[in-house]
Amino acid sequence: MMFKAFVTICMIAMPNTCQTLEDTRGPYETQTKCKERALEISRQVHKYYPLWKPVKYRCQELPVGRLKWKIWF
Repeated sequence: MMFKAFVTICMIAMPNTCQTLEDTRGPYETQTKCKERALEISRQVHKYYPLWKPVKYRCQELPVGRLKWKIWF
């Protein structure tokens, strides 16, 4: 079973304006590692999105048969 991390961020001035960031490093073999990565992303949001704040995370279970390796070009 593999997991992919997602972090939802919202604008500080307009809390109803939100978007979801999808991790590009995963997937992860355990839910714990996925959660650790989501928290790592949350701690870095202010660097790349200075007017946004993280509000929640999600570790989505990937379907069986999905390859865990990425091919980088």
